Amino acid sequence: MGAETKTPVTEESLGRSTEARQRLRLKRFSMAVGTYLVFVLTILLTTRMGFADLSYLQWLMIIGTAVLVNVIFFLLFITNTNLRFKDPSLTWAQILFAALWGALPAHALSQARPILLMFYIPAFSFGMLRLNRKQYMALVACVMSIFAAILILEYHQDTAGFQTNYELLVFAVFGIVLTWFAFFGGFISNLKVRLKEQHDALQTINSEMHREMQERIQAQVDKDRLIVELKNALSKVKTLSGLLPICASCKKIRDDKGYWNQIEHYIRSHSEAEFSHSICPECARKTLDELSRYDPPK
Repeated sequence: MGAETKTPVTEESLGRSTEARQRLRLKRFSMAVGTYLVFVLTILLTTRMGFADLSYLQWLMIIGTAVLVNVIFFLLFITNTNLRFKDPSLTWAQILFAALWGALPAHALSQARPILLMFYIPAFSFGMLRLNRKQYMALVACVMSIFAAILILEYHQDTAGFQTNYELLVFAVFGIVLTWFAFFGGFISNLKVRLKEQHDALQTINSEMHREMQERIQAQVDKDRLIVELKNALSKVKTLSGLLPICASCKKIRDDKGYWNQIEHYIRSHSEAEFSHSICPECARKTLDELSRYDPPK
């Protein structure tokens, strides 16, 4: 029967697939780098407008750490080292570093902190379709722990302009927004998983239908071939049927044209039978008796 035809998975095709995914990961990484640049421009705008001031050391720490870690991520991608990890996109690690890095300007620019905290939403959005709810909630716990540590530090340092109620309000709202985003992102990721499962199920059904169709086509081909073989066999078979006019004395048979033919000749011409002449025992005895009675003249 027919077998299901599948495209063989070769090393070349796997290599092309890996290269395509790596290019996509680099594009996503470049978008993340763009987000860092926008964040730095926001910090620069905040300082220029006089909301706060950063020392050269703080600028060096903010920009230096961002460049250093992003260079490390870039090298991981271009050397394919990221493929050794469970998640080659390194999404969770990149978002976690962005949260840790964002704590530096969030602490230094306390007056503009609510504006800077908005950039956590774009950072979290990179986990869409990649992180599940559990992974998102782990990130929320890390970010809120960092934010709480900043508030505790500023409270004990009695930072100028620190208002406990206001900071707690910002902390609560920020936590609610991130938690909601974590549930929303987890829902999207779960939806992607279900869609993939349905797609795989449809692919399996399609493969089964294709296999069954191929089997039916092959069965029809075999049936047609068998019919042709039977027709060819039947075309070679000659049969005798109907009433045969035969002489009661000499046993000759009259053909359609009115000629009398020897029975051997008639059967041979109307069938595939061949004759091998012999003599039966009864005829042999009769012949011997006739020969014994025959007295040749002297």
